[in-house]
Amino acid sequence: MTTEYKNKYFSLLGDSISTLSGYNPPDNAVFYEWENMRASGVFTVEDTWWGKVINELGAKLLINESFSGSTVCKLPQWQIESYGCSDLRTGRLGNDEKTPDVIMILMGINDWGWGVRIYPEGENDGLDVFAVAYSEMLNKIKANYPHSEIWCLTLPKSKWSKHPEIEIPEAKSGGRLNDYGKAIRACGEKAGCRVLDIYRPQDRYDTIDGFHPTAEGMECIANAVLCALKRGECHDN
Repeated sequence: MTTEYKNKYFSLLGDSISTLSGYNPPDNAVFYEWENMRASGVFTVEDTWWGKVINELGAKLLINESFSGSTVCKLPQWQIESYGCSDLRTGRLGNDEKTPDVIMILMGINDWGWGVRIYPEGENDGLDVFAVAYSEMLNKIKANYPHSEIWCLTLPKSKWSKHPEIEIPEAKSGGRLNDYGKAIRACGEKAGCRVLDIYRPQDRYDTIDGFHPTAEGMECIANAVLCALKRGECHDN
């Protein structure tokens, strides 16, 4: 694996999949704590997908700005700035002392779960449309951290080993998971960011409930990220 990122500082923008008790801002909702830690086997940074990637690259964690249940889109039900394209979340990926060398973004599964529209259909479509909100999110991050390298991760596909008879749907409300991933790629490339494709339907990550990774599932996601880097699927525009 490349030494390009050794000792570099990584920040993360994510949803529940990337949370961990003690590592997110205190006002953010966290999934991986208490019972969910025991159920998943995810207890430490070394058990998380992002911790594994950072450790493998010899890098350091700066900020983990992940929020359980958050979408990229600004939806009517969100009364606080939990959504990824908000000024709040796109503005706290660094601190007073450092700005991140790399910002990893893994968001969109909750947008898929809510069945939000992927592409705009009219000139007045706003931040409740996935591609519009994702582009807005990237534009804000680039404005706030102009010297940071931004990685846009597509969405991984899951399984539930304890209930193999339950097939995790590919589509929600007509929107296919990989269609959101294709929108992420388009938005990332247009913004001049790097895109890592981690959609691997033949190697799905294991979960405790169909969506949240077990320790094994975290390993699967981390391997997908690292393999994408190794294969050169990181597109620099």
